Amino acid sequence: MADGTTVEAATVDYQNNVSFVIGEKPGKLYPLAGTTKNYAGAISAKIDNEFDDIDLQDKTTKNGDTNNIDPNMRARFIHKPGSANIAPLIDRDAQKETSVDLASPVVTQTGKGVTRYHDDKFMLGFWGDGYTGENGMTRVPFRAGNRVPIDFGSLGSGTGVTKKKLVELRRVMENSSIDFEESSPIILLDPDAESDLFSIEEYIKLDYGDGAPLSRGEIKPWLGFRFMKASLGNKKAYPRSWQLFNQGGINRLPVFLPEGLHRGVWTEFFGRVTERDDKQFSWQFYAEAESAVVRVKEELCWYLEAKPVA
Repeated sequence: MADGTTVEAATVDYQNNVSFVIGEKPGKLYPLAGTTKNYAGAISAKIDNEFDDIDLQDKTTKNGDTNNIDPNMRARFIHKPGSANIAPLIDRDAQKETSVDLASPVVTQTGKGVTRYHDDKFMLGFWGDGYTGENGMTRVPFRAGNRVPIDFGSLGSGTGVTKKKLVELRRVMENSSIDFEESSPIILLDPDAESDLFSIEEYIKLDYGDGAPLSRGEIKPWLGFRFMKASLGNKKAYPRSWQLFNQGGINRLPVFLPEGLHRGVWTEFFGRVTERDDKQFSWQFYAEAESAVVRVKEELCWYLEAKPVA
């Protein structure tokens, strides 16, 4: 049986090394939120106030009344989601070393599990409700019209990612006051959508004379969009949100500007090592995390419908 000092030292090693792993290789998605704030101790919190556009009005008389207005204002909120945890047990016969270094499998796998959790929560927040109202209890669902349908430009038959769809997506986003000269929306591509993109002739032609990044499997920006690979329909990678990706046989590719999303953190990672006398003194490696993502600007979050590859 280990003494208290040994267990405490293992806890410090475990906490520090898992935190290092997470910092060295964070998740793919959750760092994309435009803003992040720690809300430890809060059940809910106001994120910011959103005002309607304010336009100057012409001055019509000398020494006349000022053009006063009462602008519409909406507050956005975030709520505590509830934490997630895991606590694998390692038998005393298997735990021969009392140190928990960076190369330890429990450190590596815990780090991966925490980053998967935070990425998964990012996607839940993208598709989930935003919150507004005086106390933040009025739900704001995803705008149904913020999409390019599966059959756009195909005379009623569904297609994957096409140039016509991307051009249309750019058009409707620009009509929503998104300035492509200042910002480049991000499109998340699953493997099917990536294959579609690599099959677009005009996109392939960009490869020539530019260092041939496609030959190395890199995804280049195009038409003002940035592309990122994410297997959003993978149940193992996204156990909470994978079913939101494919709805009715249609893949939904998220499109967003980071400023449209806010990430709240209650626990980035908490870990503790204990020796369980009720489990034949096996070592328990406890891990906990808690975060949430919410939309704060509906006009900056869209999706493109695509047909899965058969």
